Amino acid sequence: MASADSNLPSSPVAAAMNRADAILAALRKRPDTYLIGIGGIPGSGKTTLCDVLQERLPHAVVIPMDGYHLPRSALDAEGLRRRGAPYTFDAAACREDMKRLRLTRSGSFPTFDHAEKDPRPDVIQVTPSVPLIIVEGLYVLMSDWGLESLFDLRVFLDCDLDVAVERLALRHVECGISQNEADARHRALTNDRVNSIEILNDGCRERADLVLPG
Repeated sequence: MASADSNLPSSPVAAAMNRADAILAALRKRPDTYLIGIGGIPGSGKTTLCDVLQERLPHAVVIPMDGYHLPRSALDAEGLRRRGAPYTFDAAACREDMKRLRLTRSGSFPTFDHAEKDPRPDVIQVTPSVPLIIVEGLYVLMSDWGLESLFDLRVFLDCDLDVAVERLALRHVECGISQNEADARHRALTNDRVNSIEILNDGCRERADLVLPG
């Protein structure tokens, strides 16, 4: 497991560009890479990194794990409160789709509609002509999700828990998930931080080939 421990710029986009450089350097050493898995705790910068990678690798396709959220109609009140916890995703469907992708290099994959707050099936299309797939999400390196062996390159964004909480509290207000700063911080502490600790305790960071500071 390699670690990139250089100081990153403060700007989220500039920091993501720095991380993208590290991933591109790893890809140059692994020219046959097809599937990349990018994991990390909530608020570690996975989505921003993937946006930068897609700009740098325009022929790549990003598949976000968020598409495998269970719909709100399938969750009870506690499930809605804890949405984002491992059990609020369809891990089995994700695993089967990734196995099929590995085998056929093609498929249809869901995405997440943030306006509707629910997944949308078959939005992302992959054909055999696509040279590189990036799968990103909280649990892509979790042991019981069974995806680790499918990836040619495993990346983990390592982020301080307190820093992540502050980022998430701000995001929850901006996205309308929480009504105010107090509610947003409560959600970040009682849901997102709990998920973060589960990810770290599971050993996701140790399973990565490349650990980048978040």
